[in-house]
Amino acid sequence: MKRVLPIIIVILLIIGVGGGVVWSILAGRYKPTEEVIDYAAEMGLSENEYAITLNQEVLKEDRAVAIDGRVYLSMDLVTETINSRFYWDDNEKLLLFTTPTEVMMITPDQQEYTVKTWNGSSDADEGYMIVRTYNDSYYVAADYVKAHTQMDYAEYTEPNRVVMATKWAEQQIVTLKKDTAVRYKGGVKSEVLRQATKGEKMVLLEAYDDWSNVATEDGYVGWVSNKTLYDAETETPEAPAFDEPEYTSIHKDYKINMGWHQVMSAAANSNLSSVLTSAPGINTLAPTWFSFSDTNGGVTSIATQDYVDTCHANNIEVWALFSNEFPGDDGTIYFDSSKTDEVLGYTSKREQVIRNVIGYVNQYGIDGINIDFELISQEGADDYIEFIRELSIACRANNIILSIDNYVPEYTYYYNRREQGIVADYVVIMGYDETLPSSETPGPVASLNFVRKGITDTLNVVDKSKVINGIPFYSRVWCTTPDGTVSAFACGMSEALSYLTDHGVTPQFLEDIGLNYGSYTSDKDGNFYEIWLQDATAVEEEMKLIKEFDLAGVAEWKIGFESGTDIWNTIRSYLQ
Repeated sequence: MKRVLPIIIVILLIIGVGGGVVWSILAGRYKPTEEVIDYAAEMGLSENEYAITLNQEVLKEDRAVAIDGRVYLSMDLVTETINSRFYWDDNEKLLLFTTPTEVMMITPDQQEYTVKTWNGSSDADEGYMIVRTYNDSYYVAADYVKAHTQMDYAEYTEPNRVVMATKWAEQQIVTLKKDTAVRYKGGVKSEVLRQATKGEKMVLLEAYDDWSNVATEDGYVGWVSNKTLYDAETETPEAPAFDEPEYTSIHKDYKINMGWHQVMSAAANSNLSSVLTSAPGINTLAPTWFSFSDTNGGVTSIATQDYVDTCHANNIEVWALFSNEFPGDDGTIYFDSSKTDEVLGYTSKREQVIRNVIGYVNQYGIDGINIDFELISQEGADDYIEFIRELSIACRANNIILSIDNYVPEYTYYYNRREQGIVADYVVIMGYDETLPSSETPGPVASLNFVRKGITDTLNVVDKSKVINGIPFYSRVWCTTPDGTVSAFACGMSEALSYLTDHGVTPQFLEDIGLNYGSYTSDKDGNFYEIWLQDATAVEEEMKLIKEFDLAGVAEWKIGFESGTDIWNTIRSYLQ
């Protein structure tokens, strides 16, 4: 026994020492760190810069800056994320903010700015510089942004941060059961953002098994242990008081039946009488009168007083079409995306365009403007919608109807239709050109599902009381040669049908696309021809959709391509 006892003691000592070592290792591994993160260094902030948390998201690539004791936000953040009605003209170095009746024009590093209305301009002063230059970039005073935006914003120091909110949807809110650390990452070994106290509420961003990602009221986005949280509850934050600008609109108490009337010269206006005879029930005409004469803001007009007077005598309004076509060297006019960008990207040129076109409208007593700007580039989309905003001010001041043509959203998704639906009187869907002549695969001009999708996509952002659906009076005749070459040309209803009947083809109704279809192989050249007809059947199917969605009306491209008065009678019957 005496021999065994020392051995037992040694073993117990070994176990004790080993257990201590193990305990020391485990304690080190699982003991929470109390080290506080250097947040300013982590965010890469210089002395006068602020980290930004916007709608519970830390913007790691953006900074606010303090200049003369005032917080400024980057121009891109303001115009692209916070409030798109702030518009930066990088060509003329101007910040614009447009309301229903005026445009604020702000020059960087100047305290006074200009307020322009349709009837004149005046100087204004907020008591501070709204736009400042910092590190060769431009920044906007957060106070000025807040004055024109439904937005909460607060400033914190040590470390510097700005916390903003512009969204007010319901949120999941968690409450702390006890004091705890908000950590930079999940896990007890992550550095601490700050200590939080029992009863503090946080926005739950995402919950995992052991840790939850949360946003604190003072702008930290971090992690807390689920053991410290009560179950989440749904709350909707209270939006700050804000007076939304009121955009008044002209709304007709009848359904619009607008025919686009293509005229290529002032002399061509003389065929108006035949148009009025052949189009019973039409109440609006959109003659193609205005286009650009140059890239400096010049506008060409082929309007005539007699045309307007004759329409008015027949209770028909004139919404003159203004296209972004430019004169070519050969004397023809054509749509040009780059030249459009060249005009709309300059505030002074937009102003000149608007003065010119409103001048023509007032000169002839025209009722409205129908904007048909096509091939707008994605890069020029902000310039385009700013032009629409500014034009709407002039139209509102002069009691002129403003309507805007757009191809279906699927093709022009970057057009700001939501804003169009706010500032304009009517938004027109050009519900055609489903298959372009450049396509390598023949197809219809406007299948029923294509038209329906164009309508529903538009109604997602524009009220139905402002939506007009444009329908085609033309078809495309598709030709596929024996070697597989595909080409197409457009023609009116009667001509398209004649290609089939002349070859003994009776068109068949395709229920899945809502169109009549016919095809044949030419004995002369061996080419295969096929046509999806835009005829009386197609028009009726499209009018059914317009009635189903209770839209503001219909527009037709173009007058003269219809097969007869029966087409107009069908249209009229669905607008009752």
